Amino acid sequence: MNRVDGAPCFVLHLRPYRDTSALVELFSLEHGRFTCVAKGLRGSGRSRQQWRAALQVFNLVSASWQGRGELKSLLDAQHQQSYSLKGRALYCGLYINELLERLLYRHDPHADVFLNYTHCLSQLELNAPLELTLRRFEFSLLESLGYGLNLSHCAHSNEPVTKAGYYRFDRDEGFFPVQKGAPGLVFSGADLLQLAADEFSADALLAAKKLSRQVLQGLLGDKPLQSRALFATATTSPQDLRK
Repeated sequence: MNRVDGAPCFVLHLRPYRDTSALVELFSLEHGRFTCVAKGLRGSGRSRQQWRAALQVFNLVSASWQGRGELKSLLDAQHQQSYSLKGRALYCGLYINELLERLLYRHDPHADVFLNYTHCLSQLELNAPLELTLRRFEFSLLESLGYGLNLSHCAHSNEPVTKAGYYRFDRDEGFFPVQKGAPGLVFSGADLLQLAADEFSADALLAAKKLSRQVLQGLLGDKPLQSRALFATATTSPQDLRK
């Protein structure tokens, strides 16, 4: 059987499997995203207690596994580093984990995504501005997956975006100039040029959120993100729920 020893991996997700085992979704620097069976993880043995402590979501572990098929068998998991996310940052972390699970092909390495994910977790742990942290992660993820956005030029004509202009985005083509006040989702050239320069004013940050949602929706399809619904529920007050 193909065997890998001591590979750095992030724990993205766990779910029960059979009587005492669990399925662990891992994201490896060199081996991409894949699933392992952690046999007896919910058992009482000392080694499994150590595994349970190590295999927590957002933890970086040194993992060993084997197997030729899609489902690998976990052989060992040693804790390397934890990222303690709390409050809104926790839900943001669950969101980026779900993006990786939904958008990354299995066993397809993305070292750049791994490094950007590490940086994003660090920022969330430090209570960096959440919207800015998420938008930068989303844009870098899209770039890594081959869906990077040309924010400074129009589709087909390759004419430069202007500060005074207004533009509509097509997921398959890019940006097209439109008249101010045109129906639908329209972006100002000033906001797009700020984003192209990695500058995020309040208006540009709002435009970035709308744009990333539009692009990601095309990749994610009709199935809603569970983390987004969970976040909405957790941040809704009892008074809001009664409306």
